[in-house]
This record gives sequence, structure tokens and C-alpha cells, in this order.
Amino acid sequence: MTDRALVVTGAAGGIGAAIARRAARDGFAPLILMDRDAAALAPVAEETGGFAIAVDVTDAAAVAAAFARARALAPSLYGLVTAAGVVDNGKLADLDLDRWSRILTINLTGTFLCCLNARDWLQEDGRLVTLGSLAGRTGGVITGTAYAASKGGVEALTKSMAQELAPRRITVNCVAPGAVETPMLAAHPPEKKAAMSATTPLGRMGRPSEIAAAVSWLLDEEAAFVTGAVIPVNGGLRMD
Repeated sequence: MTDRALVVTGAAGGIGAAIARRAARDGFAPLILMDRDAAALAPVAEETGGFAIAVDVTDAAAVAAAFARARALAPSLYGLVTAAGVVDNGKLADLDLDRWSRILTINLTGTFLCCLNARDWLQEDGRLVTLGSLAGRTGGVITGTAYAASKGGVEALTKSMAQELAPRRITVNCVAPGAVETPMLAAHPPEKKAAMSATTPLGRMGRPSEIAAAVSWLLDEEAAFVTGAVIPVNGGLRMD
């Protein structure tokens, strides 16, 4: 797959970096990697041959400027993967408005801002993949209220965009991981992680590469008739 531009946000994170590595292997070019952590992003960009752009996805002006820089690298955009996000374990009793707003702004509004800036750049037959979570369907097993709400919002946003962009043959889908072995998982107490593994039918946590594989399939031309879908990658923890 050559001469197809792909943007991956959150590309310095555990899942985002795995998606970037898989995209490089799949031959996407130019590969444009975005993350707020410029220092962590640099080695991923070097490894994959991608272009690094530091951006805070909660800042509308910064996102617009980052996508303007990205557009200078490619006349049209084949795909966007929105992997930027944070986890939070606070239940309702633990939350105040500031904490709630922070999680929603990063996970949901950040996804919206990136999709908004990519909308007119995306070519016909393009691909848009969002990152949801098992928590968006379950309300959160070991994660918190604001996190679950933000990921449920990502699923709804995905389905709405899928309808809007379908006339341009742009597919919009969501990958919803369960528990995945990433640095972000360190936010969960060890006993809760052990319980999650024990109750997962496949008996383990997921790997970032397995999430990247699902994203890779949705980006492929063979997935052209799949849109508005939420693809669960959770080891069987929830079976719909």
C-alpha cells in the first residue's frame, strides 16, 4: 500500500505506537504521527519512518495547526486513526466537574476535533478508525464513570460519522479493546488486573499488536463494506 497518507494520533502510547508500527509495515506513506508527548513520539517516528507532529488534541487551535502541517505533506488523506486518550478509574463519588471534563475533553472532544479537521481532507474511499473501549458498552469493569462515558460517546460519534461520510465511500469504524498490556494499564491496581485476566475467557490481557491488527484490517481495501461497526477485541470478556 503506497502513496496513501495515514495520520495516527496518540502515536506515542502503547496502542498508538503499535498501530504506527503496523501501518509502516503495511506500507502507508506518508505516515504522519501525532502525540502531545514530543519526546516519546520521536523514537516511534524514527522507527517507522513517519513524520512527528506534537499536538494537544484538547486544544482546537493546536489541532487545526497540526492538521494544516500534515496537509502540507500529502494532497489527500487515505486514513485517520484516533488513538489519543487517557484512562481514569474514578467512579461517580470520586468525580468533580474538573475531573469529568478533563476525561471527556481528551477522549471524546479530542477525537471529534481530529475527525473534524480530517473530514474535508479525507479522500473518497478513505478510512477513519476510532479507538473505543469495552467500558463504552459495560460502563467500566475496572475503569471509571467518566472514562466509560467518554468511550460510549466515541462509539456514538463513530456511527454518526459513518452515516455522514458514507456517500463519499469513506468508512468509519471503532475498535473497542478490553484490557491491554500497556503503560496506561498501570493506573489499575494489580489485583484488579489479575481479576480481569482470570475472568477473560482467553485467560490473559490483550497485546497492543492485536489491537493494531484489527485497525489494520479496517484500513484495508478488503474492509470497504464495513462501516459504523464497533469491533470488540477483548478476549471474549463480552460477547454480543
